Order: sequence, then structure tokens, then C-alpha cells
Amino acid sequence: MTPTAPGALRPAGAVDRDRLLATFLGLVAVDSPTGHEESIGRVLEERYRELGCTTTKDDIGNIVAVLPGTRAGTILVSTHMDTAGTDRGIVPIMGDDGIIRTDGSTILGADDKSGLAACLELLRLLKENPDWSFPTIEFVSTVGEERGLVGSRHLDVGRLAATHGFVLDTAGVMGSVTYWSPTSVYLTVTFHGRKAHAGVEPEKGVSAVRVAAQAIASMPLGRIDEETVANIGTVHGGEARNIIPDTVVLEGMARSHDQDKLDGQLAAMRTACEHAADANGATVDFVAEEIYQTYRIAEDALPYREAAAAIRSLGLEVSPRKSGGGTDGNYFNAKGIPCVALPTGMVDEHATSEHIAIDDMVLACQTLVAIVTQPVQEE
Repeated sequence: MTPTAPGALRPAGAVDRDRLLATFLGLVAVDSPTGHEESIGRVLEERYRELGCTTTKDDIGNIVAVLPGTRAGTILVSTHMDTAGTDRGIVPIMGDDGIIRTDGSTILGADDKSGLAACLELLRLLKENPDWSFPTIEFVSTVGEERGLVGSRHLDVGRLAATHGFVLDTAGVMGSVTYWSPTSVYLTVTFHGRKAHAGVEPEKGVSAVRVAAQAIASMPLGRIDEETVANIGTVHGGEARNIIPDTVVLEGMARSHDQDKLDGQLAAMRTACEHAADANGATVDFVAEEIYQTYRIAEDALPYREAAAAIRSLGLEVSPRKSGGGTDGNYFNAKGIPCVALPTGMVDEHATSEHIAIDDMVLACQTLVAIVTQPVQEE
């Protein structure tokens, strides 16, 4: 847990801790497993409008809420509505240590409802303080982020005016700035063997399971190097215990911050599959789909500088962070809106041990307020 930085100045110091907490708990109570964001979308649209925004929704459910600024310029603040997996009925538990958890049977959903709560608190503060100076803000709340950045992949950024932005959707120490994210490729590998009766004439069969197992055993997997990882996550196939399986499908992924290394990793995985198939008289279909592209934001780029200045204004040290995962920021960067990603306080996201310290959630919100209300920086 990171304690709230001492000496935090207004406007950032105006964040209402109790109100922010109540907002977060209210959002957590709204079920929104990925692919089922309708209810949370309705809640957010209503609140965005109540707090002075105009809202639009595209055909898959992404919400763009625009708050007119009091000075020139437009920035993007990105969050996502969905939670990982299928958990519903999440019940947060307040610990005496100031940390919010669940009973361990579900995730918490701090990913990314802590980010959404920060946006709503920011809007309330801006409404309560009409003398504050801030740019126009485009709040983009996406659907399907947990399914491979579906919402940001689909979003038409031509409808946005933002020159740069901030993605409230990472873990990491408070004060960190995610400036570098990898390219991610999803793999679907289908092995085709030959079906036969396993008890009567197994010699006539070619087991797709055995071929897949040999392929997996010979693949480089896990942490390949500092910049590259790979995994086989699911295996599907077979009909019955007494039938030689003729089809097995593997689903996996590979990621790297270096394109040459990623290409080499994909080639090694493909070769392992082809060799296993050839050795057993089987065939294989190897499909690699790029899900999102790498980005790297320089320290002298505007979103990094604005985030860093806000963090320092709260008495924190700026910590550059190279992430192994992706956010909607990968697509905003690819589509021409440079963004950095910032922590919201979430820990162990996607796991039933997920938790968040109230102090960290407050500090994340203070960082957002400081970004929005700080003096304009030169391009």
C-alpha cells in the first residue's frame, strides 16, 4: 500500500475520499463481465450526463462522454467497462488495513472500476469548482477490453478531437508511467490426425492429441527473454476415451516489445507444430492474429511530460514502467493519439486475490485531477 502523498495541493487535494470510495463500491455492485456491459453502460451514461457531459455510444457499446473545457485543448481519458472473466455478484470487503478485497470466490473488479470511479470524482470536482482551468476532456469508456481490446480496436477515433491521452488501467507502483507496451499475437493451431477405434484398431489412427503434445513439449514457452513471452493456454479435442482423436485445437499467444524477437518466437512455435505433424503423418493449420501493436512514448512527449509533472506535484517519484500487457492505449497510440497508461491502485487484477488500497485509489484520482488542472505545457 502506498500512503497518500503528504502536502498534496489543491485542486488534487480536493478529492473526496469517502465519495470516491462510495462511487467505486457502487460501480463494483453493477455486474459487467466482459461481453455483458449493458447495465454498467447505462449507469455511466446517466452519470456522465448528470455531471455535464454530452454522450454518444457506438454500435458495439463504447461510450464517449465529452466535457467542454475552460481553456483550449482536448485530452482523452480512457477506461473500460468490462471486468475479466464471468464473475457476477461481487461483494467487496473493507479491511481494517484500508484494503478492499473479496472473500476470494470472485475477482474484485478494481480493473477497471477504480479508473471509472476516478473519472466520476474528477467530473464532480470540476462541476463544484467552475473557476478551475482545464481542457476539454473526452472520456472514452470501452467494452470488451478484457477480450483483446475489442472496444478500442473498433472505435472510430475520427470522432475524437483529443491530441493525446491517459489510460487509467494499469497496476504498478503509484507514480509509475507505462510508456512501453508489447505487440501481442493470438495463436490458433489445429492439428488434423486420423480417427480410429482405440480398442480394436488403434494402428489405423493418428492421434491429434499425441501430435499436439509433442509440439507443445518442443516449443519455447514462458519467459523467453526480457522482452518476449509465450504461452499455450487451452487445448481442445477428442470425442471419447475409446476413439483416437483426429482433431485438437491449441489456443495460445506470444508477446514481445521487439518485432524481430516476436517474429522469431512465432517461427519457432510454427516449426515445432509442423515438425510434430510431419513426424506422425498429421497436418496442421497455424493461424497467428495480431491483437495489438507495441507503442513506446518518449519521456519528452506531451502525455509523458504532463503525467510526470502531475505525479511530481503530489510529492511522488516518477517511475517509468515497461509493461508486459496491453491496454486500450495500444490502439489509441496505433490510431494516432499518443497515450501513456497510469496505475489506479489495482493489485492482482484478474485473480480472486485482486485488491486495492483506498489510499492508492485516492492517489490515482489525485494524479488525474492534477493532470487535468495543471498549467498548460508547451508542445
